[in-house]
Amino acid sequence: MKAKILIALSLILVSCNQQKIEDISLLNGYWEIEKVTFPSGDDKEYKVNTVIDYIQIKDSVGTREKVMPRLDGRFTSMKEYENFSIKKEGDDFYIVYKNEESERREKIEILTKDRFGVSNEQDKTYFYKRFEKFSLK
Repeated sequence: MKAKILIALSLILVSCNQQKIEDISLLNGYWEIEKVTFPSGDDKEYKVNTVIDYIQIKDSVGTREKVMPRLDGRFTSMKEYENFSIKKEGDDFYIVYKNEESERREKIEILTKDRFGVSNEQDKTYFYKRFEKFSLK
C-alpha cells in the first residue's frame, strides 16, 4: 500500500514539474545512464559506464548506437544499433523502436541540453546525462 502511495505521489510530482519539450534535436549526441527508477520507487545508480549511447536524429527518425569511450577521446562501436522514430501524441513525445521481432516505446519525460529521461511500458524510468569526454590533461 505504501509503495502505491509513493508511486502516485511521484507521478504527481513528475507531472507537475514536467517541462514542455521544445527541441527534440537535443537528443543528438553521446549519453550515459545515471540511474533507473523502478515501479517500487527504488533507484539503481550507475557511477561508472563502460558503454554509452550515441543518438543521431533527423526529421523524427534516428539511430541509437552503443559505443565505448576511449582515453584518446574517440569511440569504439559495439556494433549494436537500434533504429527509432519520434511520435508526438498531444504534448507528449515517444521514442518508438520497431524491428521484425518487436515494437516498444518510451515516453520522453525530460529533455534538456544536459539531461534526458524516458519511461517505458514496465514503469521503469531511465535518466541519462550528457557524456563528457575523458581528458588526460
